[in-house]
Amino acid sequence: MTRKETFDILTYKGIEKDIQRLFSKHAFQDENGHIIFDFFDQNGKLVNQEVLSLYHNKRAPYGISSLNFSETTRSVFISDSYASLIFFANQFRARISFEEAGFMIVGAAFDEGLIKKSLEEIPAKNKVNSVFSSSILGRVMDCRVQDLIHERNCSYRLSNGSVHLKNLKTGKVTIEPISSFSLRTYCISQGVLQTVRTFKPRKKGVESFYQLNNQAWDGLK
Repeated sequence: MTRKETFDILTYKGIEKDIQRLFSKHAFQDENGHIIFDFFDQNGKLVNQEVLSLYHNKRAPYGISSLNFSETTRSVFISDSYASLIFFANQFRARISFEEAGFMIVGAAFDEGLIKKSLEEIPAKNKVNSVFSSSILGRVMDCRVQDLIHERNCSYRLSNGSVHLKNLKTGKVTIEPISSFSLRTYCISQGVLQTVRTFKPRKKGVESFYQLNNQAWDGLK
C-alpha cells in the first residue's frame, strides 16, 4: 500500500483532482481500492481510521486529522467525516479560497479535549465553519464547536422530541424542539453571538454532502 495524491473512487465520483490532492496528506488507497484516512491523538500517534469504499463510508470513532494549516490560514472548516468534507469542498470549490483554508476532521465521539487543544492553535481572527450533517447530532456538534471556541460549558440531552440544553455555569436550561433546533436557535436562546458558520445540504431528506454526492452520481449512471 502506498500513499498517492489521487484516488480511483473519488475520480469515479467526479471529485476534481486538485481537491483530491488537497485531502491526500493523511490518506492512502489499499489493495481493494478503499481510501483510508488516518486519525491521530494529541501526541500525533495513529489511533483510528476512516474508510471510504465505493458504496460505504465508515467514519473514525476517535482521534483528529488536520491539514493545510499555515501562517496564511484565514478560515477553518471542521467536520466529522473526510468523505463529506471532500464532497463539500468539491461542490463549493468556486467559493473557497483554498490557499487560506485549513481543515479539521474529528472522530465521531467528538473528543472535546483533543478538539479544544487543536482550536487553541488557531488564531482568534480565523473564521470557523462547521460541515456536520443536518441530523440532530450534527446540529448539536455545531453548537459544541461554538461552545469550545468561546469556552462555554453546556450539556445537551434529547428527550420527548426536544433538545434540553443546560448552561453548566449559570444553570440556565432551555428546551427546543428537535425539528427546529440549530446553532442559530441555540445562540438566540442563550443570548450569544453566533460566530461559527454552518454548512448543510439544502436538498430535503439529505443529511450530508457525502449522501448528496451519492444521490447525484447515482442519477448519472
